[in-house]
Amino acid sequence: MKHFIIFLTLLFSSLTAMAKPPHLAAEQLFDGRYNTEKSVRTSISKADGFYYRSLHITNNPGIIKIIETALKKDAPRASKSFEQEGEGGRYTSLKIISNGETIDIGLQQYNGSAFFFIKGKEKAFK
Repeated sequence: MKHFIIFLTLLFSSLTAMAKPPHLAAEQLFDGRYNTEKSVRTSISKADGFYYRSLHITNNPGIIKIIETALKKDAPRASKSFEQEGEGGRYTSLKIISNGETIDIGLQQYNGSAFFFIKGKEKAFK
């Protein structure tokens, strides 16, 4: 009986941990802090069970650096990551698994500007 109780406790703990929201640093960048920033255009959509959020940053290296730092914080949680640098700029992407679903995060930098996005099924963010 004691082993059964321990098993149930471990099972419940692991299920609870799997159901926690991801609390990604990249996700926190959509808290409204850039809503009045003229160099940033924010897009947020929720449709058919999917979330999509993006930031278009024009000539604001400070904000781009903040995004890079957030991606570095989230990188250890990524099941896959990709970085490429060339004439067209620099691209970084992460795939993070949360609640059995994939969250895609990407940052494309070019000519002092950038495009940043995070997307996935709603379930992944709960």
